[in-house]
Amino acid sequence: MRSGGAPPSLRIALSANRKAKANWPFMAPILTGASGLRHVASMLSRRLILVGLCTLPLPAHASLRRYELEPRASRAGFIYWFKGIRRQGELPIGRADFQIDPSNLAASSTDVTLRADKVRTGFFLVTGILKGASMLDTVRYPTIRFVSTAVRPAPSGKLTDGVKLRGELTIRDVTQAVNFDARFMRREGSVADDLSRLTVSLGGRISRSSFGASGYRNLVGDEVELNVTMAMRAVD
Repeated sequence: MRSGGAPPSLRIALSANRKAKANWPFMAPILTGASGLRHVASMLSRRLILVGLCTLPLPAHASLRRYELEPRASRAGFIYWFKGIRRQGELPIGRADFQIDPSNLAASSTDVTLRADKVRTGFFLVTGILKGASMLDTVRYPTIRFVSTAVRPAPSGKLTDGVKLRGELTIRDVTQAVNFDARFMRREGSVADDLSRLTVSLGGRISRSSFGASGYRNLVGDEVELNVTMAMRAVD
């Protein structure tokens, strides 16, 4: 039967069939041979890989820089009250690790460890009291550690305007949430965009008794003010 007198739907089907037969000699080697199948599979694999790469998420906080402590230019001090008189003491910084993103300060983080077992007050008696079992108990708990959990930049968002740090402070065997103020300053003499070396200061007040250091209440005040100044150097 000729296709000229066939219904429109049948004519379309016959035309498609003729085109398929015309193309078959060229498609058959590709679709039927083993090498052809491998070729098709390879093409599909490459396309899937390209699609996958295009949909991968970009690394988060790509501009984070890690900073490590320069111990000789760093110190941790504290202010306390002894018999109603304002006194000062200090303790070494064991380690400090900062991850700072100047363009997105909220993505930054810090981890600082202080050496409670090396505390100094300038008075042998007072130093002994602070290290004792009813205070810092440095024989059992030689370090104090702060790990940030949230960073709130200043309204300007500028590094030099500082941030509010929320984090976990561990003294003795007690960990509590605390807030510290942090400021970042370029080293003296550095150019405006040189952030390879920074001076970072942390400050805040805590209640020693809330961490279990509740001894000698008649001699030592409960509130302690911490002031930590750290010289930091970018390592990557």
